Amino acid sequence: MNSTEASNYKVYGYRWVVLLLFGFVTLINQIIWITFAAITPKAMVFYGQSKNAIFWLSLVFMIVYLPMNIPAALALDKFGLKWGVGIGVVLTGVFGILRAVSTQYYWVLIFQIGCAIGQPFLLNSFTKVSSNWFRVEEKALATSLGTAFILIGVLLGMLITPFLVPGSSLTTMLYIYGGIALGLMVFYLIFVKDKPPTPANAYSDHTKVFETKGTFDLFKNKDFNILFILFLFGAGTFNAISSVMAEVFESIFEIPQSVIDSTGMAADDFLGILGGIMIVGGIAGAIILSTISDKMRKRKPFLIANAISGAVLTLLFFIFEYLYVHQIITSFFTVYIIHCVIGFFFGFLLISALPIGLTFAAEITYPMPEETSNGWLMWVGQLGGIALIFTVMYGLFNNPIDEALNTTAVWNFVIYAAILAIAAILSFFMNDLDKYELKQ
Repeated sequence: MNSTEASNYKVYGYRWVVLLLFGFVTLINQIIWITFAAITPKAMVFYGQSKNAIFWLSLVFMIVYLPMNIPAALALDKFGLKWGVGIGVVLTGVFGILRAVSTQYYWVLIFQIGCAIGQPFLLNSFTKVSSNWFRVEEKALATSLGTAFILIGVLLGMLITPFLVPGSSLTTMLYIYGGIALGLMVFYLIFVKDKPPTPANAYSDHTKVFETKGTFDLFKNKDFNILFILFLFGAGTFNAISSVMAEVFESIFEIPQSVIDSTGMAADDFLGILGGIMIVGGIAGAIILSTISDKMRKRKPFLIANAISGAVLTLLFFIFEYLYVHQIITSFFTVYIIHCVIGFFFGFLLISALPIGLTFAAEITYPMPEETSNGWLMWVGQLGGIALIFTVMYGLFNNPIDEALNTTAVWNFVIYAAILAIAAILSFFMNDLDKYELKQ
C-alpha cells in the first residue's frame, strides 16, 4: 500500500475505549466461567452436590460453545460489532446476576448455561474489533490484548474468588460478580460504537462475503485447514490442562503438611499460584510476541516456535513429575519452583499462539468476516479441550492417588507433548503472510 492510499485510512483514540469495554465484558464472562473451579469444596457444601456436579458448572461453557458458534457468528455478521456482541453482553449481565438469587444447584446450572450461551458472542469478536478500529500494524497487538483480558479473567477468578468466600456462603461473591456484569452491560450499551467514522485499514474498507458462504469457503483454504488442526491440538491441550489442572497436579504431588504448617497456605493456594504463574506468562507472551509478529509481518515462524516449545515444555512437565513421583527429587520446594518456571514459559510460548493464529486466520481468509474464522478456531479449541478432558483426564477424578500416579496422571503429559509435536510438524506446511497481503 503506498502512502497516498494509506492516507485514506485513519485511526481514532476512541478505539482504546472500545477495546477496553470489549475486554472488560469478556473478563467478567471468564470470571463467571471459572468461579466454581476456584472454590470447588465450598461449592460442594453450599449446593450439596458432588465434585463432578460442580465441575459441570465450568464444563458447560465449553460444551455450549459448540452449537452456539455459528449463531454467534451469524449475529455478528448481521447486526454488526456492537449489537452482535451486545447479545452476549446482555446474557452475561442478566444471567450473571441471577446466579446469586438461588441456592438450588440446578437453577445455578441453568444460569451458568445462560452465561455460557453469551460466551461465543464475546470470544468471536476480538479480530473484528481489531479489523474495524485498528491499523494493520496494530491488529495482532489488539487481538492479543483482547486475549489478555480472557486470561486475566481466568486469573482473577482463580485468585480473588476464594477471598470473597471466607465462610461457607457463596451468596456475597455471586452478587459481587453479578453486579459487575450488570454494570458493565450498561456501560457497554451506552459507550460502545460499531465502527469509526472512517475506515481504519483496507481490511475494514471492503464489503465482506456473507457468513454462510464464508463458512464453506474457509475450508477450501489449505492454510486455514492447518490452523484449524493446530487449534484443535494446541488450544485443546491448553483448555484441558487449565480446566482440570488442580486435579492433575494435586493427584501427582501431595503437598506435605509440614510445608502447609510452615507457610500458613492451604494446598489449593499452591496450585492456584502455579496456575496463576502459567496465565501471567501467557499474558506476557501474547502481548510481546504478537507485537514482534506485527512488526515483522510474519506469523508462520511464531506458530512453529509456539508448537515446538509447547511440546518441549509439556515433556519437561512429564520428566519432573516422573522424577518426583519416583522420589529422585525429594524437596517439595525444589519441584514446586521447577513447575512454576516451566509453567511460566509454557504459558508464555503456547498461549501467545492464540492471538497470532486468530489474526493470521482473518488475514488469510479475507474478505470473509473475521468473526467466521475467529469463531471456528475458538470452536475447535473448545472441542479439543472437551475431548481431552473426557478421554484422558475425566476418569482420573475417581481414581486413588497411587493408581493415578502409575497410569493416567503423569503420562498425560506425554500425550500432550505428542499432540503438540504433531502440530509443530503440520505448521511447517503453511504459507506465511506475504502470500496473502492485501493488494490495493
